[in-house]
Amino acid sequence: MKKTRVAITHSDADLGKPGEYSREQLALVRAMVQEVVDGSVGGMQNLVKPGQTVLIKINTVIPSPPNNGFTTDPRLLEALIEIIKEQLPARIQIGERCAQGADTYAAMCGCGIKDVADRTGAELVPFDNVPFDMVTLPDVKIFREFPVPRPVREADVYIGMPKMKVHIHTMLTCALKLQFGNLPNYDWMNRCHRDDIYQKIVNLTRAANPTWFLVDSLYACQGNGPFSAYPEDLFPDFNTILAGRDPVAVDTVCAALMDWEDPGSVPATQLAAAQGLGTNKMEEIELVGVPLDSVKRRFKKPDTAMEGVFPNVDVICGAACVPGCRALVRMALDALLVDGTLSRLKRPLTIFVGKQFEPLVSDVEGDVIVYGDCAKEMCEVYPNAAYWGSTPEFPHCSPVWSNRPDVGLVAHVHSLVAD
Repeated sequence: MKKTRVAITHSDADLGKPGEYSREQLALVRAMVQEVVDGSVGGMQNLVKPGQTVLIKINTVIPSPPNNGFTTDPRLLEALIEIIKEQLPARIQIGERCAQGADTYAAMCGCGIKDVADRTGAELVPFDNVPFDMVTLPDVKIFREFPVPRPVREADVYIGMPKMKVHIHTMLTCALKLQFGNLPNYDWMNRCHRDDIYQKIVNLTRAANPTWFLVDSLYACQGNGPFSAYPEDLFPDFNTILAGRDPVAVDTVCAALMDWEDPGSVPATQLAAAQGLGTNKMEEIELVGVPLDSVKRRFKKPDTAMEGVFPNVDVICGAACVPGCRALVRMALDALLVDGTLSRLKRPLTIFVGKQFEPLVSDVEGDVIVYGDCAKEMCEVYPNAAYWGSTPEFPHCSPVWSNRPDVGLVAHVHSLVAD
């Protein structure tokens, strides 16, 4: 049986920083990209032909300075575009839809992507501003019909360039989950953001029909990513990249680089393999380049435990989805712990998450937060509680809008300290 190929390379050289690098440092990164292009597909000429349109799907998520290391690395993007240009394509597009309903063009500017486009002549394609076409996948029952950006469907070559990060919602974000940014708005991103999120990820990847993936992992993130509040969770010296055609194999190798046991068992990876998108078995993957064992590093997995974890906060967690309400509340509490807010709370804080057990707890004191549609009945017990759930503007469960900086959970708890 012919194995799918994934190429890995590493550098111990000074490669600069995502937002600060010299032409000499870019040349080092370009050599790394060339190595994994050659190793995975035998050269860029086997991916891109003259006159074609190439779309590179990046990962900006939110406006974040490139040196923070959580969004697309301009070094890697610039090196990739330079190599693609040698094949004389008609167009090179950089596509993305950032999260939280924010302006993608502004995020591209803030993350250093526009600077790369200006230097290379690539075209920025914020998906906020393009037509979408509805696609239907009749062989699935969850997230069967959804919109896909027309530039994704019309591109001759779709190259995914995901960040390699541990993700509190989905355990891993890499080649498969990258396609979340192919949705048009916050409404579509919120749908199926629960325990059914894995089928959504698989379906989005199938619809995108990707050609090849280059994993952006010069900087990588462990723990409660994708934007961990804990400084030690960012690895700014991982300096390892990998590439391959098969997104399932790429994600499996990423988990192996994170030194996780049974790397093919990440939920989205396992489901994608079961539905025929690729292989999650290491024995069916041909690794080329540097030996995996020489560069792998133990990454902490995500942690959504909240009961008894945070000072001055009592989380009463009933039946709640891990990729939804548990992850969202834990992310907020991580941020509030790191910035010192929890230690300054003036009153006890109780957070009810998920479907509660009866008889309902009715005697807590201090401030109360009710989180998620499943816990909404607690608002009758605590009518003055702050509540995050589905709304006319954001009608889907779970309330992903709670991570917005203006009306989110963190902002509310900050206000409790300021009162």
